[in-house]
Amino acid sequence: MSKYVFGIDLGTTYSCIARVDETARAELIKNFEGEYITPSVVLFDGDNVIVGSQAKAESVLNPKTTSMLVKTLMGKTDFAIEYNGEVKSPSEVSSYILQKLAKDASEQLGVEVKDVVITCPAYFGTAERMATKNAGELAGLNVLEIISEPTAAALYYGCTKQQDEKTILVYDLGGGTFDVTIMRISSSKIEIVCSDGDHDLGGKNWDQELEEYLSDQYKREFGNIEFSEYEKQELILKVEKIKKNLSSRNQASDILSAGGNRRKISITREKFDEITELLLERTLIKTENAIEIAKEKGYDKIDEILLVGGSTRMPQINKALVNRFKDTKIQILEPDEAVAKGAAIYAVNVYEKNQKILTEQNFNSDEEVKVVVDGNEKTLNAKDYEENLAFSPEMMNIGGSVKEIIMATTKSFAIKIIKNGKEMCFNMIIKNESMPNGIREVSEVFGTLYPNQKSVSIEIYENDCMDKYFEIEEELKLGDTILELPGNLPQNSPIEVTLKLSNEGILQVTGLDKTGNRKIEAKMKAKGIMSEEEFEKVKQRMQGITVI
Repeated sequence: MSKYVFGIDLGTTYSCIARVDETARAELIKNFEGEYITPSVVLFDGDNVIVGSQAKAESVLNPKTTSMLVKTLMGKTDFAIEYNGEVKSPSEVSSYILQKLAKDASEQLGVEVKDVVITCPAYFGTAERMATKNAGELAGLNVLEIISEPTAAALYYGCTKQQDEKTILVYDLGGGTFDVTIMRISSSKIEIVCSDGDHDLGGKNWDQELEEYLSDQYKREFGNIEFSEYEKQELILKVEKIKKNLSSRNQASDILSAGGNRRKISITREKFDEITELLLERTLIKTENAIEIAKEKGYDKIDEILLVGGSTRMPQINKALVNRFKDTKIQILEPDEAVAKGAAIYAVNVYEKNQKILTEQNFNSDEEVKVVVDGNEKTLNAKDYEENLAFSPEMMNIGGSVKEIIMATTKSFAIKIIKNGKEMCFNMIIKNESMPNGIREVSEVFGTLYPNQKSVSIEIYENDCMDKYFEIEEELKLGDTILELPGNLPQNSPIEVTLKLSNEGILQVTGLDKTGNRKIEAKMKAKGIMSEEEFEKVKQRMQGITVI
């Protein structure tokens, strides 16, 4: 049986799965319903979990047992929905979406879907990326890596177009998130220059503006009537349909119902563009900010803008970018497909790299082993990499193959220090710094506060600030750890603190007592990240659940 690896675009409103086939071409895989994209909607029904189109259709009747837009909650809260007295976390709800994608793909292809790369927005921090990885593992998948959506899209672009070196901007507007990433790309390498984004901005916001406009129109005719829960859910579905129709028509309409009344509501594309103008402007401001950061780093010219994400189908997006960046080529890159296909290509690279390391080191055990891949320590099971892929690696050179990806940090990481008698945050890792070999490692030396100090509390703050020092904001606190000291050190003894960040957003904290040259191990307790005990509890609870 042939071995395949897969890329999954876990989206806010829609998700999809792709593989690299026997001819080394990336392709999307249809779900059970025969569609390439699956609505990211989960409906709880007894011991069954319904995912996708059916869940979306039935959400009108069952709004309280339906979870939508769960991606916007990743790493921020442990609550997505409550069902039968049990709180379902965003990771658990997302795992059902992943199970649906994997199950349907397996049935379509007749092969096991196990090894995957899952995508996330570029601005996702540690907690969000770990929550995404947990979702994959809860779904029973071997998560090879988490990769940013714009990077995956650019990887697909780089593997399908033979080209000279150029600087491109990926404008990624999905259902619930917006990313802008600038990168230097050639046929052999992608280097991330900088990224920015807005986790509260996506196609859903355009839907909300349209929903408000249409409901106001309705109320102007029939009075200030209230929409029932059923009518609200119905309105949401019709709004999405109208928005999609406006991408190809100058006017769209539908029948709305509320309070026993029915009325045909219409809206022109011009009016739609008008009521959503400020949303569009927010994306343009983020885009221009990213361009300025790129200029500061020596990248003065954007050669091409790639449009990614289903929401870029709205004509206003292309029109605005053309007007704002007149001398830059703008290209729509398979909005619904590029991210998943790029993730599948990346999955091939990761699988082969892991397989090679395990083979070279003669690991043949079923037990998990720790290896170092591109400077990152990983725990792998040699048994997972026994099979060769269904195609020769050399075939990936068709159309050009990107072999090296140099990531950049998507967040800044600070620790709390005392400066001139005042508590401050000190950024050790700065957002948009290069990550050679997929890591960013920074060390700083600090002094103990008093004689015979027995421990040091290290508080980590994840932030978007690019300054070295800033005022403490408790809501930015990622977690903390304790460095245990010998206890016999004089005041102001040098303690070296090291932060090591992987391209998956995993942060390690270590210390070094420079007086005795003694390494100090630490394990960070991070908020928003599921503990091992919580993970196992959820995993056990999911055993009796059937995903449809």
